[in-house]
Amino acid sequence: MKTFRAQRGPFEKQVYFSADEIDQMCLVALGEEFVPKEPEPIRIERFIEKHFKCRIIYEILPDGVLGCTAFNKDGSVKAVFISTTIDDGHISSERRIRATLAHEGGHCLMHGSLFLDSRTERFLTAQTTQRSNIDFSQQRILCRPKDINATSSGKRYDGRWWEWQANRAIGGFLLPKSLVRLSLAKLLQASPVTESPVLPARERERAEKFVAEKFDVNPAVARIRLAEMYPPQTGQLEF
Repeated sequence: MKTFRAQRGPFEKQVYFSADEIDQMCLVALGEEFVPKEPEPIRIERFIEKHFKCRIIYEILPDGVLGCTAFNKDGSVKAVFISTTIDDGHISSERRIRATLAHEGGHCLMHGSLFLDSRTERFLTAQTTQRSNIDFSQQRILCRPKDINATSSGKRYDGRWWEWQANRAIGGFLLPKSLVRLSLAKLLQASPVTESPVLPARERERAEKFVAEKFDVNPAVARIRLAEMYPPQTGQLEF
């Protein structure tokens, strides 16, 4: 992790984590209790409640907000809010709730320190003069549909680095790489050059569907994670 003075945006400082650092932080936070021995869905709701010692509250949120993380003045997590409008009774919406929880878990994990000095006049001025989803008056981050999307390590973002980091945590929490590799053992082949496991192009669609079902995530989340671990262009595995 690196911290430096932000040149723009609502925060005085910016924290930087590499994609690998975020994956490792998520894995360490999950710990032995929440990383299963065999591939299966991560108990993301229970993890957030226990690890961050906070409530998860389901209610109608304002202005199309899907998820929200609120912090205490000491940077600890006060509560995570999930909009009840997400759930329409279909499996895809249930999986979207899981992705939203993982996204908010990313904020819980990485961004509490950003609110320690958030009451200064400079921050409040920044909030009113720039488009932001940061609510300093209530110490919270408000996440709308455009904010919550699984993302690969190389994907461009709109400058809101805190949302890019939270989106990276979706894969980190819901699709730990070691478990994904284990689940795909029968579909992988050894590279003739490096002898590293690769995912053949003919198996990619099957693998995406299998991972989505095995880990209870939407296919788009599985597709992005697999594209990162096994890039279609080269077939190389990211370690």
